[in-house]
Amino acid sequence: MKKLILVALLISGLSNAKGQEVEGEMNVWFFMLNHYSVNEKWRVGNEIHVRRYDWVKDQEQFLIRPFVDYILNKDVTFTAGYTYIKTSSFGPLPSGITVPENNIWEQVTLNHMVGKLLISHRLRQEHRWIGEIEGDPSTGLDIDGTHFTNRFRYRLTLRHDLGEKWFAHVFDEFWFHQDGMKPERFDRNWFYAGLGYKVGSGNVQLGYMGQRISVGDQFLEMPTLQLMFQYDF
Repeated sequence: MKKLILVALLISGLSNAKGQEVEGEMNVWFFMLNHYSVNEKWRVGNEIHVRRYDWVKDQEQFLIRPFVDYILNKDVTFTAGYTYIKTSSFGPLPSGITVPENNIWEQVTLNHMVGKLLISHRLRQEHRWIGEIEGDPSTGLDIDGTHFTNRFRYRLTLRHDLGEKWFAHVFDEFWFHQDGMKPERFDRNWFYAGLGYKVGSGNVQLGYMGQRISVGDQFLEMPTLQLMFQYDF
């Protein structure tokens, strides 16, 4: 675990490399997460994301993500899933056209406690089929086929109960484009801090996330408010 944290700190330094900074407007993301336990080892779930740009003025992304968990024990969970993403043309570096993506992914989540602090390490491998943009912006763009790429993600999460109902939730996540299966270049970094309130077998969370996204030789800074509702059946 210590080695993973040291790697994350090194990556954080790389993600802060110098480049032209581009400031985006405030994002507002709505996120619903559900789980259904089949038995003590198997669980299915789904995520739905509605992401808006410039507060809620413009459509940014729609995302749906069904998945299956295998719970090895209380500290180790293996997951496989599918994601559909529709990314609109938005922000200071627009694509000019709505771009679809389909990906399949595998991940492992490792948990351990330090006193009352829950520490989680999530490692996810994504295999992505992204819509290929063709044409000229002056005459019109279209999606013609897809291109394939891999991406790796590592998230370090800290969660601490503040009482019977309230809890604090912080995470830092690093994303990397890959050449085959080898890390090729930094993609983005997310840093999130929020508060949650437990409701039955679920919770509601509200937090702020800073996004730093690599786009060519530029870095796009995207402040984000996220409202999440989780419920386990």
